[in-house]
Amino acid sequence: MNYLDLISKKKQYKYSANICFDLKDEEKLANFIPNVTTTEIIREYLLGIINGTANNHSRILYGSYGTGKSHLLTVLCAILGLINTSGNGFKEFARSIEQYDKDLTNDLRTFVKEDKPFLVVPVFADFDEFDKCISYSLKKELERNNIKICFKSYFDEARKLLKKWETGEESAKRIEEECGKNSIDLGELYQGLENYDSKSEKKFNDIFKGMTYGATFVSGTGNLIDNIELANETIKGTHKGIVFVFDEFGRYIEDFGETIKVKVVQDLAEFCDHGKFNNYLIMVSHKQLSMYTDKMKKESSEEWKKVEGRFLSTSINSKYDQCLSLIPYIIPKTKKWDSFKEMHQQELNELYNQGWDFKGFLLPPKKINKMGPFEGGYPLHPITLYSLDRLSKKVAQNERTFFTYLASDEEHSLSDQLKNMQDDRFHFVGLDSIFDYFEANIRAYKSEEIYAIYKKLQFAINKLGVIDNNEIQVKILKAMAVIYIISDLSVLTADKDTLINVIDEDKELLSIALSKLEKMKIVRYMRQYGYFDFLDSSIYDLDSMIDEKSASVTDDMAISILNEDFSGFVVYPYEYNSTFHMNRIFVPVFVQKQDLGKKTFFNSLPKFYDGVIAFVLDQQYDPNEYAKIIDIPERMVMLINGDSKLIKQEVKRYVAILYFYSKREELKKDDPTVEKELLMYLGEQESVVNDLIRKWRSISNNNVIPMVNDKVLNINSELELVKKASEIMFDNFSKTVIINNDLINKNVISGAIKQARYKAMNYVFNNENIYDNCSVLSPEHTVLRSVLSKTGISDDGTVVVQDINKLPNGTIAGQPVMHALNKYLKKCEKAQVNLEEIYSELKQAPYGLRDGYLPVLFAYALKNYQNVSLFFHGTERDYSEDELVKAIESPEDYSLYICDWNDGQTEYIESLEKMFGQFINQNNDSKNRLRDLLYAMNTHFASVSKAARTTDKYVSEITKQYRSIMSISYKNYNKFFFENLLQIDDDLQNLIVQISNIKFELESVVVKQYRNVERSIRDVLALNNTESIVKYISKKYEEDWQVKSYKAFDYNTNTYMEYMSSMNKTETDQSFVKDVAKMVTGFEIDYWSDSKIDDFEDEFTKIINQLENYQAQDSLNQNEMKIIIETGTDETRITQFDKAELSTNSQMMFNKIKATMDSFGQGISYEEKMQVVAKLLGEIMQ
Repeated sequence: MNYLDLISKKKQYKYSANICFDLKDEEKLANFIPNVTTTEIIREYLLGIINGTANNHSRILYGSYGTGKSHLLTVLCAILGLINTSGNGFKEFARSIEQYDKDLTNDLRTFVKEDKPFLVVPVFADFDEFDKCISYSLKKELERNNIKICFKSYFDEARKLLKKWETGEESAKRIEEECGKNSIDLGELYQGLENYDSKSEKKFNDIFKGMTYGATFVSGTGNLIDNIELANETIKGTHKGIVFVFDEFGRYIEDFGETIKVKVVQDLAEFCDHGKFNNYLIMVSHKQLSMYTDKMKKESSEEWKKVEGRFLSTSINSKYDQCLSLIPYIIPKTKKWDSFKEMHQQELNELYNQGWDFKGFLLPPKKINKMGPFEGGYPLHPITLYSLDRLSKKVAQNERTFFTYLASDEEHSLSDQLKNMQDDRFHFVGLDSIFDYFEANIRAYKSEEIYAIYKKLQFAINKLGVIDNNEIQVKILKAMAVIYIISDLSVLTADKDTLINVIDEDKELLSIALSKLEKMKIVRYMRQYGYFDFLDSSIYDLDSMIDEKSASVTDDMAISILNEDFSGFVVYPYEYNSTFHMNRIFVPVFVQKQDLGKKTFFNSLPKFYDGVIAFVLDQQYDPNEYAKIIDIPERMVMLINGDSKLIKQEVKRYVAILYFYSKREELKKDDPTVEKELLMYLGEQESVVNDLIRKWRSISNNNVIPMVNDKVLNINSELELVKKASEIMFDNFSKTVIINNDLINKNVISGAIKQARYKAMNYVFNNENIYDNCSVLSPEHTVLRSVLSKTGISDDGTVVVQDINKLPNGTIAGQPVMHALNKYLKKCEKAQVNLEEIYSELKQAPYGLRDGYLPVLFAYALKNYQNVSLFFHGTERDYSEDELVKAIESPEDYSLYICDWNDGQTEYIESLEKMFGQFINQNNDSKNRLRDLLYAMNTHFASVSKAARTTDKYVSEITKQYRSIMSISYKNYNKFFFENLLQIDDDLQNLIVQISNIKFELESVVVKQYRNVERSIRDVLALNNTESIVKYISKKYEEDWQVKSYKAFDYNTNTYMEYMSSMNKTETDQSFVKDVAKMVTGFEIDYWSDSKIDDFEDEFTKIINQLENYQAQDSLNQNEMKIIIETGTDETRITQFDKAELSTNSQMMFNKIKATMDSFGQGISYEEKMQVVAKLLGEIMQ
């Protein structure tokens, strides 16, 4: 039988419509095939324009290739322009539309009887300037309608060109000749062009053709809006308005998008929307404009996105499957169909039933023709027809589309494929056939995803090789490629049933071929999804390797992997969480029955948890065994899997795949494709295990026994499990504080909420009223209100009683927690108590508090205590917001102590604070008085002189004891003040007096030292206490010592003489004493040790004796030497000293200087050498 005889082709559908050339083709009206979507668009576009009710005059119509956009626009424009609307073409069109919308048809019939059409302007995309395309197309359409018009830009450019020609010697002669030939007066032509007279246009065109040897004059566009307004004024008596239609606008942007002036497009859209004339702009594109412009420069791309937003967009991609309504018209059945249908009714019904079972079709709301929805599509299988439509929208181009496949005679088209169906067997067009037609498009398509599928197909076919009878296998592979390119796995997958039914081959042979492909590792059955996929297989037999490795995986290893990789879910007790406004969870844990009571199982659980869902693997379930287990975790629901063998096997297989994946680098040395294959195996196996766990968790398997303690629960679904979880939470966490703030009511809070919490704590720490200076509705205000006020913890009057949260039993929500906290704080008043004690109590039942708000509760509970101390491993830390948060984060490392002082202790501390007040930072926000006081005492101790801190001569024994205490660093501030200092005197009243005396004694040490130095100086100089030291020394220097200043004494004496030469006579004795003390000893008095006074007295005596014993003379002694350096400008420098043998060091110095000078030889002159020596001596003699 010849299947071609069953259908007749409508070749007019082979080529897509072109509005610029097909507008006057009456057949385009007659052959238009409407459907629900196109009818809705016609109603929306046409009636809005015809009736003047359209709010948007600027629109974009989107649709992929082969959706009939251009044909639809051609029909719209023909009706608006009243083109061919009086003939049979319009009548056929109206009858077709009437099947979908009778009211619309009546409106259209009424409109075409009117006298005034719209001027429809198909835009020619011949120029890279958008405005030029519009102006050129407008003028062309006006001329086609015999409407004479000339835009102003034409006249202006024509005048300029005439003037240019007149200025040229040769061109001036030629223009004169052309005017003579055409009987044109050049002066009158100028006048006509200046007055924008349309008659002058023809005259200028004649001259231009003569001057350019036959060329046509094309002027610039001028102002686009001016041109359109002029056109509107010209046609307002004959037309209702202008409709601009720019087909293939997306492709135009693709070609010229970077150079188009985007504002011109925007201006035209705004002119149409808001102008006084009845103008419309309709643009057509295959996809959104942003998809064409996303690769442009960012600035251009952003501009196009803004412009696109000004247009009202419509998609022609059908809500319903237009392929079902189109195909009966494109390949209508012949007279032979009825007999064929009768002969093969059973086979056809099977195909139709497969179409009905297929979930991909969205059928129109009503039946349009007498045929069923799938009969019109035969000989295509219904799924092939669906795939043809989807594949065409994915990869089609102008030359190959949905329509060209059905209506053309080219290779692999429908008619070409039907030629090969010549036998009497029942045939249909399978999914593989449309791949053959679109293969060139698929191969050339720019999408990486589509091309990747094509490469997989080619690899699979190559791997199949040239073997006998592989045609069926190739068809299966092509069908799979089509399915994956369409990529709508929610309705169309490459499962076995689909592949066997959509290929025109014997089903048994197809089944065998599919098994062969799987055996050859060309395709792989994805167990978790139930369909086949291409397998980029390696040289390794992974299945055998995995099976072998799985056998060595232990049960313990499988359990460990379950807990590591498959426990990423929780069970929520929704009812409890809703009541207490929080998120408690039951965490999952996988365990074998024999491990339930073991310590290792307990260690695997979080330290603090709400509840546990234990997935127990127990192949031989016996309820009596569970009654024997004494110690099991609290708040645990067990889901016992009595058929755990399967999940163990699958998990062990997963472990085996993980092992080989860890060895992938080694395996890749022989075949790099193994990594990709292993990833596929891993993903599939992970899904298989997750699916088994999902069924286990949902208790959908009869082998799953839910149990709490040793009691079997009567629950059969996950919903009932959730209800049971809530019951357990209500029973165990009945005293949880209710905090309506999800952002802080959890263990791990965000950085922003941490900052808000810190600010909230700061208000608690520093304000009597916690809300003072706290902005309403700020994050910190929300924290304070939800944690303290709404819970009834803070009685600040900001929340009325009825709005305070209450527990289910009626108790104010915060009372139980604060009762526990206050009880703990009472213990802390007697001794240091580890913070872990109260933290653990509050984290466990019946409280189960969250870490997020715990610091706020602690801060408020400690608010009224003055002397709070936090100890980190025995070291006292400053009690502050940050330290409190750290303590709650690591409670096992911290202890809390609250010092409750009696009156005597309070007076003692206050006296010390007054005594050392000047060293206490009054601007410090610290909450630890003792730390601040110790810091002040340390600061004072550091401020006294070093001598005061070390002398045994100037202080008492009790001060020495105090110094010993203060020389040690202390971290326990309470111990320092109430134990260490009490070593001095255990009577606090006496201790205050003692410390005051000690403070004075330390501060007086420098004074005592100064007096001793002054006494020594007076003794050496033989001065009594009433004489001025400075006056005596000054007089002595002037009368006796000054003439001896040239003498080179020892270092100290020379230094003393230099000091005397520049000493201020008005200087006080005190300053002189301090200066001389430092000058002689090299240290200030503050730093002297007790023996330094003796050293000073000896050295000062030596200086005075040298000066007194030396007799200055005009002539030199035999053993003396004098050096004088005198220049014309500088001060004369003189030194005098005794000659002596050079010491070892000075001899070495002499040798080095001499050797250096000798090494220069005659390199420097005698004068230069003397200058060097003089400069060196000058510096020494300064």
